[in-house]
Amino acid sequence: MDDHTKENSIAVLKRLRDVYQSQLDTRVIVELEAVIAALEKGCDCSVSESPVDWGVRALKIVAEVIRVVTNITDLMS
Repeated sequence: MDDHTKENSIAVLKRLRDVYQSQLDTRVIVELEAVIAALEKGCDCSVSESPVDWGVRALKIVAEVIRVVTNITDLMS
């Protein structure tokens, strides 16, 4: 993951956390915080996981937030 992509990923994840935190499960928030922390540390906190793995985890978190928000929006319609 290049620096620009990493910075964008961190910013998007933080915005998602700030905006949708009250709607997310604790499990999602914990994972979100872990991914943000790992990306901020440069993805070197775990030898077994490469930067690509952290990028995939970031995308999974974004997908989870979108799924939750979309379901809530559908219920409110």
